[in-house]
Amino acid sequence: MELTLKRETFVTAYPPYSVLSAKNVSTIWERRPINIYLHLPFCPKRCNFCYYRVEESKGGDEIAAYVDVLLQEIALLAERPEVQYCSMQTLYFGGGTPTMLTSEQFIKIVQALESIFPKTSDFEFNVEVRPGREATQEKLNTLKQLGVNRISMGVQSLDDRVLKENGRNHLSKIFYDTYDRVRMAGFDWVNCDLMSGMLHETEESWKNSVEALYGFGPENISIYKMEVFYNTKLFKKLRENPEILVSDDVEAAHFRWARRFLESKGYFMSNNSSFVISPHYIDRHRENIQYGGEMIGIGLSSHSSFNGSMYQNTSDMKEYVDMVTNGRLPISRSYKLSKRDEIIRYVVMSFKNLKIKRQDFINKFGVELTDVYGKQISDLTRKGLLRLDEDHLYLESEYYDFADDVARFFYPTHLQEDMLAHISRKG
Repeated sequence: MELTLKRETFVTAYPPYSVLSAKNVSTIWERRPINIYLHLPFCPKRCNFCYYRVEESKGGDEIAAYVDVLLQEIALLAERPEVQYCSMQTLYFGGGTPTMLTSEQFIKIVQALESIFPKTSDFEFNVEVRPGREATQEKLNTLKQLGVNRISMGVQSLDDRVLKENGRNHLSKIFYDTYDRVRMAGFDWVNCDLMSGMLHETEESWKNSVEALYGFGPENISIYKMEVFYNTKLFKKLRENPEILVSDDVEAAHFRWARRFLESKGYFMSNNSSFVISPHYIDRHRENIQYGGEMIGIGLSSHSSFNGSMYQNTSDMKEYVDMVTNGRLPISRSYKLSKRDEIIRYVVMSFKNLKIKRQDFINKFGVELTDVYGKQISDLTRKGLLRLDEDHLYLESEYYDFADDVARFFYPTHLQEDMLAHISRKG
């Protein structure tokens, strides 16, 4: 092509003003939907494997004081201009044990959040309910009245010996009773978590737990792998006797048996750890976040991904109280995401949802997925781990339970090297 330079007109904008249209005027001031996570860090007892920021408590004044500060944190958020342009698509109360709150405390917190964040038309409200006596019928009825539509219960096992050996503060009978109260309150969307690879778990106890839980008919069953972190009671036990935990191969076999069983009963995997009986029951809070949706975390130690940054509130209770009562948001550390970070995060987290829609990637980043990750996609499809068609990049179903491992191949090279070195040290 012959090069011709004419100095015809200056470039003043891109895209050119000709793309502007009256039909897009209404979108200028639209609130963008975000996801809210609220952390209640109190538990009657810390489980041996628990690595979350929780405090053992019997309730009462200690929790009331925390809720007062939590409400102050919400009020501080309301002052931020960035927040004033957001609506609430999902709300998740996690812990800890959220049901250690009173009904009145639940009401105050929800009202405070709703005063800042208008709810979207497809709003989803999740609350974790520990199997326990604190989840009273009156309290569950209040949650239903507040618009909670998804209850998530940490069952972990239905074998009492396994529950005791892992320091759970409930036995199977307490789960049965709590589950009945949840259904009596009118909840028709219940998730139950199981944990594979727990201390003293056997093939028989695992199969019995999965089959028994299926018999209750929860709409979701989620299976999480036992992970051992240095800040847990279990870590100390393993240092003394590493053989007390089942091997990774045995744990993987347990998961795969559970998958075959649940799929034979009509469940399907909606992400790499959750089984649902119908697409209606896919957890959109988790799905939104794993597809790059923004989340604001509120409360002690909570994480956020918002306004181009990842950040975390302080994990120190005294510092949390001091910062909030002195009019400061209790953020202790943060990281500003580059455009490259945002792309990598989107791809890595999307694999936990088992597929990436190619058009969504183009809409979000302005480039084709294969233009960014052509080599990785080619290598992994050739190895049978991924499948690419005109619309999606899929994780092959045989490898759903290894989604996290496949996702790491999309890390930058230096982080892949760190990962491989870490795996080598573990081996």
